[in-house]
Amino acid sequence: MGSLSNTLPSWIPGRTRGRRGPSRFGTRGPGSLYRKLKSLELLATRDRRAVLSFLTARYPLELPLHERLGLVRRFVRTTDAVRCYHTQVEILAVVDAIFRLAGRPELTVVEAGAAKGASSAKLSLVAARAGGRLHVFDSFRGIPPNDEQHTRLDGSAVHFRAGAFAGRLPSVKRVVERFGAPQVCELHKGWFEETMPGFAGPVDVALLDVDLLASTRTCLVHLFPKVRPGGVVFTQDGHLRAIVELLADERFWRDEVRVEPPVIEGLGERKMLAIRPAGA
Repeated sequence: MGSLSNTLPSWIPGRTRGRRGPSRFGTRGPGSLYRKLKSLELLATRDRRAVLSFLTARYPLELPLHERLGLVRRFVRTTDAVRCYHTQVEILAVVDAIFRLAGRPELTVVEAGAAKGASSAKLSLVAARAGGRLHVFDSFRGIPPNDEQHTRLDGSAVHFRAGAFAGRLPSVKRVVERFGAPQVCELHKGWFEETMPGFAGPVDVALLDVDLLASTRTCLVHLFPKVRPGGVVFTQDGHLRAIVELLADERFWRDEVRVEPPVIEGLGERKMLAIRPAGA
């Protein structure tokens, strides 16, 4: 059976809409009845294929069905309680990649861009079960000051304002402690250009959700050369034209990252991309 990255959907432009009012079930935010009911709906529809693939996938460790179901339940519980910027389909693709490398010596998972800590909590559970560690890089102050102007694949404009998506360090720690496995999670506070040069690696699975072109470049320059054979880097910013152009640029990979251009699944089509070393 192939990896769950094959279940990642093509990017579909979202609808532009104003601020939504309460639903008939009350508020829509974390912890609300609406959020819990929406999670159940999505499990039965959008997320169904990815969940079923995860429940039946083969891994190099004993992971019985009840344990897999327990992980999915914990993921949903975290989604219901904490604001997330990923889908269950996306996080399960990363989970699958981690479990496929379970038992590897010094198994190392990296996350760049923690936001409120929901994905950090989920990935820490999986890293712990697979015998690895999770390193989370974030400013814990949100998006850095920038003058980048972006367009999505459909041509619509988007700007990432300074301070957006901020999750303060104490808050993220509490989320990981409540919903994850804090004993395997190390948080690196600071801008990427300050913290990543000192990270020795290795990297087996990485998840980037950093929005900016400059941040994507910094993460790839410092992390991708450390990816071991069989490893993969995911980015959730494949719906941005500037990111697509960077990833498609062979000179960027050869001159700045100093590797051969990698294999990129879904480039120009998907929001979440899987980037694998050439020849892997």
